[in-house]
Amino acid sequence: MDRRVFAHRGEFALRQVGSESILVPIRNRVGDLDSVYVFTAVAARIWSLFDGSRDVDSIVAMICSEYDVEADVVRADLDELVGSLEAADLIAAAVEAKS
Repeated sequence: MDRRVFAHRGEFALRQVGSESILVPIRNRVGDLDSVYVFTAVAARIWSLFDGSRDVDSIVAMICSEYDVEADVVRADLDELVGSLEAADLIAAAVEAKS
C-alpha cells in the first residue's frame, strides 16, 4: 500500500488550452517561462488530487475508475509524475498516512 500524501508547494493557476492544461505559478516565479508546465488531461486531474488529504492508493483508484485503465499502469505513470513534480519543487509530501 502506498499511503504517501502530496500537496502543492506554492500557488498556481491551471488553465485549459485545447486538449492540454497549462500550470503557471502566480507568485514568485511569474514570468519565468521555465516555470510554466504543460499537462495532459490525466496529469491535470492528478494535479487536482494532490490536495494534501488523498493518499497515492486513493488517487490510483480514482484515476482507474475515471479513465478505465489498469492500476499498474496508473501507478507507474503516477510515480513518474510525482518524481518530476518533486524535482521541479511543485509538490511535497504532506504526510504519510498511518496504516
